[in-house]
Amino acid sequence: MTRIAVINPNMSTGFTDKVGAQARRIVVSGTDVIALNPQFGPASIEGYYDEAFASVGLLATMRGLENPTDKALDPKPVDGYVVACFDDTGVDAARCLTKAPVVGLCEAALRFAAIVASRFAIVTPMAVSVRPLEHLVAKYGASSQCVVRAAGVRTLDFEGENADMAYLALKTAAENCLAKDGAEAIVLGCAGMTDIADRLHAELGVPVIDGVSAAVKMIEAMGMLGLATSKAGAYASPPVKSYDGIFAEFAPVA
Repeated sequence: MTRIAVINPNMSTGFTDKVGAQARRIVVSGTDVIALNPQFGPASIEGYYDEAFASVGLLATMRGLENPTDKALDPKPVDGYVVACFDDTGVDAARCLTKAPVVGLCEAALRFAAIVASRFAIVTPMAVSVRPLEHLVAKYGASSQCVVRAAGVRTLDFEGENADMAYLALKTAAENCLAKDGAEAIVLGCAGMTDIADRLHAELGVPVIDGVSAAVKMIEAMGMLGLATSKAGAYASPPVKSYDGIFAEFAPVA
């Protein structure tokens, strides 16, 4: 059995439930999905500032899974991690913490989008996220294929009473990307959009890539293949040293 941990790095339990439900819907029989979020951090991740604090909560959650205090209660190891944030919050640091493969939503979605379209657009909720995502697009080598646009709504608007308004703003932005940017597919730039991918695909008539689904299926395949994160270089375990103050418990150990 392959076991996947889907970690939402922010404190929105609504988002956590949403991404967990989507993950369980698409995995094959025999794949176990656990979905969780940190015990501390920002309510949502919108830009660099939120991302910095959310990374610590993500790592704390992963440490608990990698080294459970009571192995008798949860003996099964995690075969792969999905960081359920489109900013790929803390992904590189997370890869240093585990041998299991780790992927974020942006990287997974871009890999899938590049296969089904020669040009595509990421539609993210807020303008503050555009530049960080452009940096990720460049990091993953997709700058010549991808543009990033904002729908002009808050991330948390995709929950509750504002959900219809947020969907309309997203759809309008996506239509503009198809008409003005030459996009041939739309990438959803937020984990909280995972439950509207099918609807948007039906209404736009082009591929719509949900990062949650892409990341879960990628990690599921890697787990089944027995692939692990290399510890030969950049993702080696951090050197043993002391950490001071509130970060004392995060000190690397042998």
